[in-house]
Amino acid sequence: METKIAVIRIKLKDAPIPIWRRIHLNPNITLAEFHEIIQIVMGWYNCHLYGFRVDGKFYTIMEDIYGDMDLISPESVSLKEIIDSNKKFIYEYDFGDGWKHEIVFNKYIEPKKDVEYPICASGKGICPPEDIGGVWRYANFLNEARSENPSDYILETIHDLGYELDEVKEIENIPLDIEFINHELKDLMEFLKNR
Repeated sequence: METKIAVIRIKLKDAPIPIWRRIHLNPNITLAEFHEIIQIVMGWYNCHLYGFRVDGKFYTIMEDIYGDMDLISPESVSLKEIIDSNKKFIYEYDFGDGWKHEIVFNKYIEPKKDVEYPICASGKGICPPEDIGGVWRYANFLNEARSENPSDYILETIHDLGYELDEVKEIENIPLDIEFINHELKDLMEFLKNR
Protein backbone atom coordinates (compact mmCIF):
# COMPACT_ATOMS: atom_id res chain seq x y z
CA MET A 1 0.00 0.00 0.00
CA GLU A 2 1.29 3.41 -0.99
CA THR A 3 1.91 6.04 1.69
CA LYS A 4 -0.73 8.76 1.85
CA ILE A 5 0.45 12.33 1.43
CA ALA A 6 -0.18 14.84 4.20
CA VAL A 7 -1.53 18.29 3.35
CA ILE A 8 -0.20 20.83 5.85
CA ARG A 9 -0.64 24.57 6.16
CA ILE A 10 2.12 26.67 7.72
CA LYS A 11 1.26 30.21 8.80
CA LEU A 12 3.61 32.77 10.31
CA LYS A 13 1.71 33.90 13.40
CA ASP A 14 1.02 37.58 14.09
CA ALA A 15 2.77 38.71 10.89
CA PRO A 16 1.82 42.21 9.68
CA ILE A 17 0.99 40.74 6.25
CA PRO A 18 -0.36 37.27 5.36
CA ILE A 19 2.53 34.79 5.15
CA TRP A 20 1.56 31.15 4.70
CA ARG A 21 2.32 28.00 2.71
CA ARG A 22 0.37 24.85 1.89
CA ILE A 23 2.61 21.84 1.41
CA HIS A 24 2.08 18.22 0.41
CA LEU A 25 4.55 15.73 1.82
CA ASN A 26 5.19 12.19 2.90
CA PRO A 27 4.67 12.30 6.69
CA ASN A 28 7.17 9.48 7.33
CA ILE A 29 9.98 11.92 8.08
CA THR A 30 11.44 13.11 11.37
CA LEU A 31 10.56 16.48 12.85
CA ALA A 32 14.18 17.44 12.14
CA GLU A 33 13.61 16.77 8.42
CA PHE A 34 10.30 18.64 8.59
CA HIS A 35 12.23 21.61 10.01
CA GLU A 36 14.45 21.57 6.90
CA ILE A 37 11.35 21.61 4.68
CA ILE A 38 9.79 24.49 6.63
CA GLN A 39 12.99 26.50 6.27
CA ILE A 40 12.85 26.18 2.48
CA VAL A 41 9.14 26.79 1.95
CA MET A 42 9.05 29.80 4.27
CA GLY A 43 12.28 31.31 2.94
CA TRP A 44 14.38 31.23 6.11
CA TYR A 45 18.16 30.65 6.02
CA ASN A 46 18.37 27.95 8.71
CA CYS A 47 20.88 29.83 10.84
CA HIS A 48 19.12 29.76 14.24
CA LEU A 49 17.81 27.24 16.75
CA TYR A 50 14.31 25.88 16.35
CA GLY A 51 11.74 23.83 18.18
CA PHE A 52 8.29 22.28 17.90
CA ARG A 53 5.75 22.78 20.68
CA VAL A 54 3.33 19.87 20.59
CA ASP A 55 0.84 18.99 23.30
CA GLY A 56 3.01 20.34 26.13
CA LYS A 57 6.24 18.82 24.78
CA PHE A 58 9.18 20.68 23.25
CA TYR A 59 11.16 19.02 20.45
CA THR A 60 14.43 20.84 19.81
CA ILE A 61 18.15 20.41 19.16
CA MET A 62 18.85 22.92 21.94
CA GLU A 63 20.80 21.57 24.90
CA ASP A 64 19.35 21.77 28.40
CA ILE A 65 22.37 23.31 30.09
CA TYR A 66 20.52 23.90 33.37
CA GLY A 67 18.83 20.50 33.55
CA ASP A 68 15.40 21.95 34.23
CA MET A 69 13.75 21.58 30.82
CA ASP A 70 12.13 18.53 29.30
CA LEU A 71 13.61 18.65 25.79
CA ILE A 72 13.06 15.93 23.20
CA SER A 73 15.18 15.42 20.09
CA PRO A 74 13.33 16.17 16.83
CA GLU A 75 15.15 13.15 15.38
CA SER A 76 13.26 10.86 17.76
CA VAL A 77 9.74 11.27 16.40
CA SER A 78 8.12 11.24 12.98
CA LEU A 79 5.87 13.93 11.61
CA LYS A 80 3.22 11.22 11.10
CA GLU A 81 3.24 10.38 14.81
CA ILE A 82 2.63 14.04 15.59
CA ILE A 83 -0.11 14.80 13.04
CA ASP A 84 -2.00 11.57 13.73
CA SER A 85 -2.66 12.81 17.27
CA ASN A 86 -2.31 16.62 16.96
CA LYS A 87 -3.94 18.52 14.12
CA LYS A 88 -2.34 21.80 15.19
CA PHE A 89 1.02 22.66 16.77
CA ILE A 90 3.69 25.37 16.83
CA TYR A 91 7.07 25.58 15.11
CA GLU A 92 9.40 28.21 16.57
CA TYR A 93 12.40 29.55 14.70
CA ASP A 94 15.08 31.90 16.02
CA PHE A 95 14.42 32.10 19.74
CA GLY A 96 15.83 35.65 19.78
CA ASP A 97 13.40 37.02 17.18
CA GLY A 98 10.74 34.50 18.21
CA TRP A 99 9.14 33.59 14.89
CA LYS A 100 6.17 31.33 15.65
CA HIS A 101 4.53 29.30 12.90
CA GLU A 102 1.17 27.64 13.25
CA ILE A 103 1.29 24.17 11.69
CA VAL A 104 -2.11 22.73 10.77
CA PHE A 105 -2.60 19.23 9.40
CA ASN A 106 -5.50 19.41 6.92
CA LYS A 107 -5.89 15.90 5.53
CA TYR A 108 -4.31 12.94 3.79
CA ILE A 109 -4.51 12.62 0.01
CA GLU A 110 -3.50 9.94 -2.46
CA PRO A 111 -0.08 10.55 -4.02
CA LYS A 112 -0.17 11.67 -7.64
CA LYS A 113 1.83 9.80 -10.24
CA ASP A 114 4.95 11.60 -11.45
CA VAL A 115 4.97 14.02 -8.50
CA GLU A 116 8.06 14.07 -6.31
CA TYR A 117 7.12 15.03 -2.77
CA PRO A 118 7.37 17.30 -0.87
CA ILE A 119 5.89 20.17 -2.85
CA CYS A 120 4.71 23.63 -1.99
CA ALA A 121 1.22 23.67 -3.52
CA SER A 122 0.35 27.29 -2.72
CA GLY A 123 1.24 30.20 -0.51
CA LYS A 124 1.32 33.92 0.00
CA GLY A 125 3.75 36.42 1.40
CA ILE A 126 7.50 36.87 1.29
CA CYS A 127 9.36 35.75 4.39
CA PRO A 128 10.60 38.54 6.69
CA PRO A 129 14.35 39.21 6.68
CA GLU A 130 16.44 37.19 9.14
CA ASP A 131 17.42 39.03 12.33
CA ILE A 132 15.06 41.95 11.80
CA GLY A 133 13.83 41.60 15.38
CA GLY A 134 10.69 39.50 15.19
CA VAL A 135 7.10 40.21 14.27
CA TRP A 136 6.77 43.58 15.99
CA ARG A 137 10.05 45.01 14.67
CA TYR A 138 9.13 43.74 11.19
CA ALA A 139 5.76 45.51 11.44
CA ASN A 140 7.54 48.72 12.51
CA PHE A 141 10.00 48.35 9.63
CA LEU A 142 7.15 48.04 7.11
CA ASN A 143 5.24 50.95 8.66
CA GLU A 144 8.26 53.22 8.54
CA ALA A 145 9.09 52.15 4.97
CA ARG A 146 5.54 53.08 3.99
CA SER A 147 5.71 56.46 5.74
CA GLU A 148 5.99 59.71 3.83
CA ASN A 149 9.69 60.16 4.74
CA PRO A 150 11.44 56.88 5.63
CA SER A 151 14.62 57.35 7.67
CA ASP A 152 18.05 56.84 6.14
CA TYR A 153 18.39 53.73 8.30
CA ILE A 154 15.25 52.21 6.75
CA LEU A 155 16.36 53.15 3.23
CA GLU A 156 19.79 51.57 3.85
CA THR A 157 18.18 48.43 5.27
CA ILE A 158 15.90 48.14 2.24
CA HIS A 159 18.92 48.51 -0.05
CA ASP A 160 20.92 45.93 1.95
CA LEU A 161 18.02 43.48 1.62
CA GLY A 162 18.10 43.85 -2.16
CA TYR A 163 14.73 45.59 -2.45
CA GLU A 164 13.55 48.90 -3.80
CA LEU A 165 11.45 51.17 -1.58
CA ASP A 166 8.39 50.74 -3.83
CA GLU A 167 8.69 46.93 -3.51
CA VAL A 168 8.72 47.10 0.28
CA LYS A 169 5.72 49.45 0.28
CA GLU A 170 3.81 46.78 -1.67
CA ILE A 171 5.57 43.70 -0.24
CA GLU A 172 2.31 41.80 0.28
CA ASN A 173 1.80 41.90 -3.50
CA ILE A 174 5.15 40.34 -4.45
CA PRO A 175 4.27 36.94 -5.91
CA LEU A 176 5.64 33.84 -4.25
CA ASP A 177 8.03 31.88 -6.49
CA ILE A 178 6.58 28.41 -5.93
CA GLU A 179 8.60 26.94 -8.81
CA PHE A 180 11.83 28.04 -7.10
CA ILE A 181 10.66 26.69 -3.73
CA ASN A 182 9.84 23.31 -5.28
CA HIS A 183 13.23 23.20 -7.00
CA GLU A 184 14.88 23.84 -3.61
CA LEU A 185 12.74 21.11 -2.00
CA LYS A 186 13.84 18.65 -4.68
CA ASP A 187 17.50 19.53 -3.98
CA LEU A 188 16.91 19.09 -0.24
CA MET A 189 15.40 15.64 -0.69
CA GLU A 190 18.32 14.59 -2.89
CA PHE A 191 20.72 15.79 -0.19
CA LEU A 192 18.83 13.96 2.58
CA LYS A 193 18.73 10.79 0.52
CA ASN A 194 22.49 10.85 -0.02
CA ARG A 195 23.67 11.68 3.50
